[in-house]
Amino acid sequence: MDLILEYQSQLVAGTWMTINLALASLTIALIFGFLGAWAKLSASPVARRAAGAYTTIVRGVPDLVLILLVFFGGQVTLNGIGAATGLWGYVDISKFVAGAGTIGVFFGAYFSETFRGAIMAIPRGQIEAGISCGMRRSLIFRHIIWPQMVRFALPGFTNNWLVLLKTTALG
Repeated sequence: MDLILEYQSQLVAGTWMTINLALASLTIALIFGFLGAWAKLSASPVARRAAGAYTTIVRGVPDLVLILLVFFGGQVTLNGIGAATGLWGYVDISKFVAGAGTIGVFFGAYFSETFRGAIMAIPRGQIEAGISCGMRRSLIFRHIIWPQMVRFALPGFTNNWLVLLKTTALG
């Protein structure tokens, strides 16, 4: 018990860092997840291919490798571009920004599949009923798709959230 009290300030600082990193990563992941699900369900073949490539490539690379690649490779790349063009000097990427961004992009691929599956689980007849009632696309989304998507996506979302929280130890 004395050890816990001795390191209490470091434990509290670590807890706050974990919470901040997890929430920042979650925000980025939700944005990428919704955009990825929208693109995968889009009528545009270019959007579908781009989202398919994003989810396939990102989910195929281990998260630690991706974090190290972004932190070290991104910094070298930015400094190389800056030196070649003369637009900026030395750039030092923050560990927090690199970690939150990478974890967010990484889990965005998983969230996009979670949200896509949740939208596809909604019976097509309900969406058609909204169209036949004369509802606009925004109303169909807000009153039919969104409430059911949340219900279907909740188990996968909570699983991804817990794994994201554990992944912050790498960031």
